[in-house]
Amino acid sequence: MKNSNILCILPLLLLAAAHAQISWTEHTIDGGFSGAISIHPADVDGDSDIDVVGAAYNTNEIAWWANDGNENFTKHIVTSTFSGVIFVTAGDMDDDTDIDIIGTANSSGLIVWWENDGNETFTPDTITNGFGGVHSAYLIDLDSDNDTDVLAAAYNADAIHWWENDGTENFTEHSITDAFNGAWTAYPADIDNDNDVDIVGAAREADEICWFENDGNENFATNKVDTIFDGAHIVITADVDSDNDIDLLATARIADEIAWYENDGNEQFTKHVITDNYDWPTFVYPYDIDDDTDMDIVSAAYNANDVSWWENDGSENFTKQTISANFNGAIPVTAIDLDGDTDIDVIAAAYNLNDVTWWENAATGIEGGGTGYVPNDCTGASILTSLCQLDNLSSYTIFDVSGRTTTRAELCPGTYFIKTWDDTMYKVVLVD
Repeated sequence: MKNSNILCILPLLLLAAAHAQISWTEHTIDGGFSGAISIHPADVDGDSDIDVVGAAYNTNEIAWWANDGNENFTKHIVTSTFSGVIFVTAGDMDDDTDIDIIGTANSSGLIVWWENDGNETFTPDTITNGFGGVHSAYLIDLDSDNDTDVLAAAYNADAIHWWENDGTENFTEHSITDAFNGAWTAYPADIDNDNDVDIVGAAREADEICWFENDGNENFATNKVDTIFDGAHIVITADVDSDNDIDLLATARIADEIAWYENDGNEQFTKHVITDNYDWPTFVYPYDIDDDTDMDIVSAAYNANDVSWWENDGSENFTKQTISANFNGAIPVTAIDLDGDTDIDVIAAAYNLNDVTWWENAATGIEGGGTGYVPNDCTGASILTSLCQLDNLSSYTIFDVSGRTTTRAELCPGTYFIKTWDDTMYKVVLVD
């Protein structure tokens, strides 16, 4: 990082990325969604805001909540007869530019997609009805033929399979492995950077994290990453250490662990424990929550009734920051800018509380009258030296949140981005 002492290039500007103080405001989307077990954010109705899709185990229900643009949500039921529903996701399955919904039901082994007609009327189509104990399902063009395939893991079948889309939503089933004891998660990513889609998986009974290497023709070789990750539950991918390769991020519900596996660039992985005292961790999701250009993590723990984020100090030392400690039976969690204000919010669901909730992210101390949050010598309106010095004061550009260039004289309180002479970008907040 170049010299980031840019705090006072503008009158009373705060550098948003510097030791961010984040507070959270809780908003209930639905407080009566019985056995809330899965969520997925998506713009279902195509109106340029973020809606939420969810699954309720106790009522066999898949629903979506329409955001009116001001984060007031209206529930719409997709189905109330999907017995054993356990996972839901969304995407454009049929390439018609609207959002379809995909769900899994572990008791029946069903994977079904609901086709959106463009007016949010949904018609079910079965992909498979015999994938025993199916859990997670993800959408990905696995064979690089420009259509959307489906990847899933099944606990009872000990299997990870994928369903090839022929381009007209007729699906052919292919096995990746049928010997992954208690398969719970399968997640797609190009682990070895060879421009095809590999798979990472978690097996609860085998206590394993593995990755399955695609040879480019969808033949997969098994590579074991961890064989003693007790109760391996969820695994996903992110560049946790910002070294331009793909690391793994996983939870183990018996070990009470969240861990990440550092890729050395040659797919040799070193385990780093983030916590081993997080009672029954369920989901994790990587995102730069505090906007300081490193990878943080949001998490949920079922027995701990906890939703938290883990702040990365830039050297992959993580500090827990609690969002909620009484979210009874927390299972899924994700992060997205739900309210369109350029910071990252958190959405989660609580199985026992029957609740879908989002937490609004707000950096503290950026409301009007912010002189108390900047050094005493930086309260003037001029570009100053010392803490306020730029690498080169002669060349910088200011952008507003829409990407338009602006000048110091035109600024009102709000969020701006400053691009310096060497293409370093800073986010700042004008507070007075």
